[in-house]
Amino acid sequence: MLVGIVGLVIDGWMIFPSLMTVSAQNPVARSLPDALVNFWTYFTHLTNLGLVLVYLSELAGWRWLGWFRQPVTQALMAGFITLVMVFYHFMLAPYYQMEGALAVATFMLHYVTPIAYLVWWAAFAGHGTLKFRDIPLMWVPGLVYVGWVLVRGLWAREYPYDILNPDKFGYGGVAIGVGVIFLAVTVFCCVLVFFDRLLGKPRGV
Repeated sequence: MLVGIVGLVIDGWMIFPSLMTVSAQNPVARSLPDALVNFWTYFTHLTNLGLVLVYLSELAGWRWLGWFRQPVTQALMAGFITLVMVFYHFMLAPYYQMEGALAVATFMLHYVTPIAYLVWWAAFAGHGTLKFRDIPLMWVPGLVYVGWVLVRGLWAREYPYDILNPDKFGYGGVAIGVGVIFLAVTVFCCVLVFFDRLLGKPRGV
């Protein structure tokens, strides 16, 4: 939880000034609300926030965080954070050269927190209740995210990832890209359900 919080804080500390000041990469300075919306439009930030809330819900037991204690929620977060790690490693990392604190935050949010969460999920989360028919339910947050990005893009004319940018690839291209991503998420979730059922079996004498 602390690694996720620190990673998000460092990332925000480095990104917000660049969004709110005029530069060659940012010709128009953003307001704080606009910068906040932009920051939380990135799936990496949202999923890492989700992991923090899962941990917090387990530690505090607060009723209003009960959704984050549900086995389906914790499994879908495992699927999505795996997507974040794999997508970044193969699709983004080869084209970005981060330096300094931003490189540290990027490593924390794309590698450390995903691996730590997957280990936590396997070792400490409750197991034995997931079913393969739960997988479509695991898609819902991702579909909501894609819908939000596309609707916001119509107004803001910006998209957090090229794969979701219909101005570059058209809506048909975006649909293909999203379909491939959700196929990958489905595979991840199938593996998670399999291991959930395996880990939930009573151990033999």
